[in-house]
Amino acid sequence: MNRKGFTLIELVMVIVIIGILAAIAIPRFMDLRKEARQASCMATGGAIRGALSSFYASTALRTATPRFPAAIASLNAYMQTSIANPTSGSWDNAYNSSTGVLNVDAACPAQ
Repeated sequence: MNRKGFTLIELVMVIVIIGILAAIAIPRFMDLRKEARQASCMATGGAIRGALSSFYASTALRTATPRFPAAIASLNAYMQTSIANPTSGSWDNAYNSSTGVLNVDAACPAQ
């Protein structure tokens, strides 16, 4: 009789190799997700900085006294969209309305 197939030892070895690869790949994948959230937050912060400049220029053209928005929520209304932070940080805590400075490092904490 000519039987074709794998022996039990061959199957167990394949399962062990797949388990080792999974043990290495899953933690690395989790690190990549954290890095992606951080990069997304930094990019969003850059977009907010651009919107702050646009808001300031817009008020300079319309009024005699240019100003920055009082809060990021005011900027949301100006942009007609909601600005979400992909990390657990807060845009409002990192924004200084008197100078218009957004501290992206404070808004995007490393996780």
